Amino acid sequence: MVRRVEITGLKAVSEAYLRRIIKTREELPFSRSQVEEDVRELLRSRKFLAAFATTAVEEGQAVVVFNVQEKPAIVSVEIEGNKKFTDQELYELTPAAGAVLDAYEVNRARDDILQKYRQKGYYYASVTLDEALLEAENRVVYRITEGPRVRVRNILYEGNRAFGARRLGTRVESKTYIWIFRTGALDEEQVERDALALQKYYRDEGFLDARVGYRLDFDPIERADLNLVFVVEEGLRYKLQDITFQGNEVFSDSRLRTDMKLAPDKFVRDEVLQADVKRVQDLYGEIGYVVAEIATRYDFTDEPGYVLLRYSIDEGTQSRFGRITIRGNRQTKDEVIRRELRFYPGEYYNTVEARKAVQRLRETGLFRSEDIEITPLADIDGMREALVTVEETETTQFLIGFGVSTDNGLIGSISLENRNFDLFDWPRTWGEFFRGRAFKGDGQRLLFQAEPGTEVSRFRISFTEPYLLDRPIRLDLATYLFQRGRDGYDEERLGASVALSKRFTGGFLDGWAIEGSSRIEAIDISDVDWLAAPEIWDAKGDHTLITVKGTIVRDTTDSRMMPTEGYRISFSWEQAGIFGGEYTFGKPTISAAWYKTLRTDILDRKSVLALRADAAYIVGDAPVFERYYAGGFGSLRGFEYRGVSPRSGFRKQAVGGDFILLTGGEYSFPLYGKNFRGVTFVDMGTVEDDFGLSSWRASVGFGLRVQLDFFGPVPMVFDFGFPVVKGDDDETQIFQFAFGASF
Repeated sequence: MVRRVEITGLKAVSEAYLRRIIKTREELPFSRSQVEEDVRELLRSRKFLAAFATTAVEEGQAVVVFNVQEKPAIVSVEIEGNKKFTDQELYELTPAAGAVLDAYEVNRARDDILQKYRQKGYYYASVTLDEALLEAENRVVYRITEGPRVRVRNILYEGNRAFGARRLGTRVESKTYIWIFRTGALDEEQVERDALALQKYYRDEGFLDARVGYRLDFDPIERADLNLVFVVEEGLRYKLQDITFQGNEVFSDSRLRTDMKLAPDKFVRDEVLQADVKRVQDLYGEIGYVVAEIATRYDFTDEPGYVLLRYSIDEGTQSRFGRITIRGNRQTKDEVIRRELRFYPGEYYNTVEARKAVQRLRETGLFRSEDIEITPLADIDGMREALVTVEETETTQFLIGFGVSTDNGLIGSISLENRNFDLFDWPRTWGEFFRGRAFKGDGQRLLFQAEPGTEVSRFRISFTEPYLLDRPIRLDLATYLFQRGRDGYDEERLGASVALSKRFTGGFLDGWAIEGSSRIEAIDISDVDWLAAPEIWDAKGDHTLITVKGTIVRDTTDSRMMPTEGYRISFSWEQAGIFGGEYTFGKPTISAAWYKTLRTDILDRKSVLALRADAAYIVGDAPVFERYYAGGFGSLRGFEYRGVSPRSGFRKQAVGGDFILLTGGEYSFPLYGKNFRGVTFVDMGTVEDDFGLSSWRASVGFGLRVQLDFFGPVPMVFDFGFPVVKGDDDETQIFQFAFGASF
């Protein structure tokens, strides 16, 4: 047994620190291997120049003595010659005075200081350590020679024939110098990463032998300026000779080939290959082969420029859904989650449907998007438990904010929203109510909102039950007040609406939805200008409007919020006058939108093409406040809000039309990070007195979308639209913006 553990040689280091490191203890069995390990741990602590242990026997027990020689302490840390960075900025990289003098840490700090200069473009910078002072006096002195700051003036490419400089530039993070806006600092580590990224891009596009390097061409006179040149050796661009499969028994080779986009005699592209692999994976995943593994490789052939693609498939076993377990929902009822899953025990475990269920759960807004997972657990006799894990987000929000846009001016906002409301979860005590433990958990939505503004004011109370009577029928109730100053008059609406809708899933009607709704409004048209158009004077006063509306929708988009794939078409008919009111007219409307992801980059950012078309017509005689107008966001950019319309009266005021047709296309793409996107667009359309096309408008433009996270997700929209075809009386507006913030 160990009788005593002694420590000698300590000066600055505390004995308690050393005893925490060693594991040899009194009254424990002696172990020579443990003593040797303790010595190694002491040396690994970097506080000792030397350490060893001796042992002796005293009265039949072991005495272990650890002898250590401490490293000296740093007397001072000094930095000389620095101008770009302050002493404090550089001291953050160095060991502190009084710390143990460790040669490794001292030299690492020198390298870190040099790297900090290199990252800011000081290519000629050097950092030296005064070895003499370090050895004689234990002083750490770094001497810095900064030199001129090197700037990248141009980024050039050599040897690139297949892709132009602009296209290659999207793969490069190094930037050229632009006065005020960009430093153009040379960071060679980043340049090396850029070269590898370019090489990967070429190989992903079928240039399997491609190599990319770089060189720095310094200006012979201004040594601080240089051209960064990426040197490309493209080699051959390979085509696919054939595709072979190994290990597939469930599906034949011909079935696996059916949906593949990569085919013989087509260029090899990694993006297409990965999409094909995902299709094969989903093919197996749809019928319960949850753990099917798909591996691919290219084999070079004797024919130059051709490769053979081999699929190696491990199908695994087929499984069905077993128990479905939900974890993480503290307030939300299980049935709120289960109704979005849409799969049940006993069915084949469908990984595609599980992925769609995750997306549906995200769009409820009840859970943190990144924390929703559906995980298949171990297969037990052909059954797999599905573990659904969620992390609830804050669903009750009180927000005070503001927004400003060219269409609506400045708008304030005060809102209280509960996205996980439960109408029947009444509090048992006042304490439960005030602690927020009541009226929660059933996935209903209750909203109180007030938006007073300089041009438009809105006040609204709305309630949504997504599953009425536990059936997939949605109920929407709302009451609202709307006020806005129009051109030549003021409009006020006090109304209420009710809607019932059902979305079909599975079978022949998968993706279709139907909706029936009704609204009743008391409308007041006041403060009519004495020179206003006759149509406006006819609408002056108080009116009652009652309508019913039926809508049919087909929606295959991948997201309700930000669709990137699929299409949405809808047809509706709104009829006024059936149940009373002053007006009788109908409004048939048809809308279509189509979305396609054209490219997904390495950061999973998507470039999306969107096309749309909308048409509507008024059957009967509608008042001026129910007619159609165009211009502004969501309509015809480049024209003022309601700037496109038939006109009437002495002042040629917009009085709306009975027919509207709008078409357009928009291409959105990532610019920087995940919060900056660019758009280019074409908007076209017209508004007519009656059904027909007697005029046409068109505009082209570009814009910027910025998502600010300072007060939560805050959208900023900036668009520049340039009318290329317009009417004589149209009101144009080149720059349009919208901004909203909540806090």
